[in-house]
Amino acid sequence: MNPFRPGRSAAPPPHRPSRRAVLRGAGAACALAATGGALGGCAGTDAHAAARPNPDYYPASYQKLVEGSRSEKKLLIYSQTSQTNWQPIFDAFTAHYPWLEDIRATNLGSSAVYERYYSERATGGSPADLLVSNGGPLWADFADRKVAARYDSPERDKLPDWAEMLPGVWVFTVDPSVVLYNRKTLDASQYPKGLISLAELGESKPSRFRGKFGVYDPTNAFGYSTNKGYSASVDHGWDTFGRLLPFARADHSSGTLVEKVVSGEYDASFNLSGGVAVPAAESSGGLLGWAYCEEGTVVVPRAASVVKSAPHPNAARLFLDFLLSAEGQAAVADGGLTPYREGVNPDGQDTLADIRRKLGADRVHLYRYERVPTKTQDAYVARWEKAMG
Repeated sequence: MNPFRPGRSAAPPPHRPSRRAVLRGAGAACALAATGGALGGCAGTDAHAAARPNPDYYPASYQKLVEGSRSEKKLLIYSQTSQTNWQPIFDAFTAHYPWLEDIRATNLGSSAVYERYYSERATGGSPADLLVSNGGPLWADFADRKVAARYDSPERDKLPDWAEMLPGVWVFTVDPSVVLYNRKTLDASQYPKGLISLAELGESKPSRFRGKFGVYDPTNAFGYSTNKGYSASVDHGWDTFGRLLPFARADHSSGTLVEKVVSGEYDASFNLSGGVAVPAAESSGGLLGWAYCEEGTVVVPRAASVVKSAPHPNAARLFLDFLLSAEGQAAVADGGLTPYREGVNPDGQDTLADIRRKLGADRVHLYRYERVPTKTQDAYVARWEKAMG
């Protein structure tokens, strides 16, 4: 049995400022359909339209994928990534392959991404082509089921050795864990710079800050990844939790954690995904601020996998390669996510290299997907709840 509770889908963060390209290229002429929780593109482009040239290091045989995708025309992604994050990626991809405009992506909770696919697969087949999630431990279970299509991307040599973190599971962005705080309920001298400074703030006025900090519940897959990553990788991580958690309340949704900081119910929420927190802060009119954890920031990979049963296998592989390419990584940044490919330098958006430069490489900790037995997670949660008091 999966030890992680199904997480509710995160509320899509508000739209980025105008520097984020939205609905550009051929997709600008189409309406977005959001039926069934899916982000839709539009169909109807000529299947014989010309594609943009592939990078010169792609093999000549790659053209077979391109030609094969012309008759497929569609793509369905089971995802917990918001529409705001996806749209610049979809627009850039369809500009590259104009006949692949009918792209749809769900916005499910992390656990639901997998559970929906497994259920459909067990009862006759699934329409999904790719799965996308940042639910770290759930990817290990996925890999064990051997439902991922093994595929050697031509982008492999341009990426770090952990890009294919598990067989058939490819990282396309890394989500830094950040602190989001309310700039009106806190004085400027109280703005946190990490979890240690947040613990010090709570200890300075215990009655004032009791229950005023929010955090992702570790029974959630992403919450486990961020919290376990911090306690296991950052110096004195558990000691810091022992000081901080008595002032915290746990929630299962990043949307809820953001909303409660906006309302002032929480002064801050910590170990949030930067892909959610940073856009919320940028569009808050100065109400919200955010910070990496100066003592050590965990980055959680967000990965994509083409499933063996994909109805559109050629289009799915083209999309995966695009996510990993230099052009795709720039589009990832346009959507407010963190690219990790070297040489990609988006305007106004931190890359993994930028985070390492700002904090020091030894203070940036990559969470690696691993199977988490029920007993291991139960022991972690018990220790967590004891620290919360």
